[in-house]
Amino acid sequence: MSPASKGQQTREHILKQGLQLFNDKGYHGTGLKEILDAAGIPKGSFYHYFESKEHFAVEIINHYRAIEFDRWESYLADHQGDRLSQIRDILEIIIAEYEVQTAKIGCLIANLSGELANSSPYFRKAIQASTEQVLQCIEEDMVISQQQGTVRTDIPPRELALLFWDTWQGAMLRMKVSRSTAPLKNTVTLLLDNLFLSPEGSDTRRDT
Repeated sequence: MSPASKGQQTREHILKQGLQLFNDKGYHGTGLKEILDAAGIPKGSFYHYFESKEHFAVEIINHYRAIEFDRWESYLADHQGDRLSQIRDILEIIIAEYEVQTAKIGCLIANLSGELANSSPYFRKAIQASTEQVLQCIEEDMVISQQQGTVRTDIPPRELALLFWDTWQGAMLRMKVSRSTAPLKNTVTLLLDNLFLSPEGSDTRRDT
């Protein structure tokens, strides 16, 4: 193994441990010593890869987004049907995963947005960039769904993406408070099975 690849593996390991800690305790609830202990590294090794805890948090956001994008693409490849049906099937899988989580952790980007967005321009810029990439992906899915005739075309795909993201994130917060996935299920039903549907899509679902 080359020194470069070994270093990359070490960096990925630190990010993995930090991601778990931030999920469990949040940014402010996680101390640097906890990160070092979980990763099994000395402080010098941490600062070899990350300039500061703030820099580490931003890298965690990017790391998490990349993992979620890869997972979404894998889900799409494994599910047949039109894009709207694929999205609904994938969301059902995600909701089922939350069902077995006692803590109902939710989305890390949303969690850190609530905790860090007002902490500094550095955090705010990183969160905005990650959110924008997520919105672009949702918008692309809406474009495909509109082209396939399953999603209404009288609302621009960007607006549909914003509506879904904002509603989903609000449902995530309610899930954490209520310890129930009902808000997520309601969001899927209201948006994907009703408000987003084209007239043709509505007729197809009634027929089935």
